[in-house]
Amino acid sequence: MLDILILLVLFGIIVSLGSGLVFLVQDRGKTQRTVVSLSIRVALAALLLGLLAYGFITKFMIPGG
Repeated sequence: MLDILILLVLFGIIVSLGSGLVFLVQDRGKTQRTVVSLSIRVALAALLLGLLAYGFITKFMIPGG
């Protein structure tokens, strides 16, 4: 279950990064959509780090094994 959640968060990071690029090109800095999109990406990255830490602490994920 944790591995599926990690993959979903990774997918969300990629989608948010792509939408930030699209907003940056389309809006040319006139709106805040790029900032919001990249803020969501940062929040998802923090969530991903938390999920990975939880997986390592609970021995659900073993590095190198």
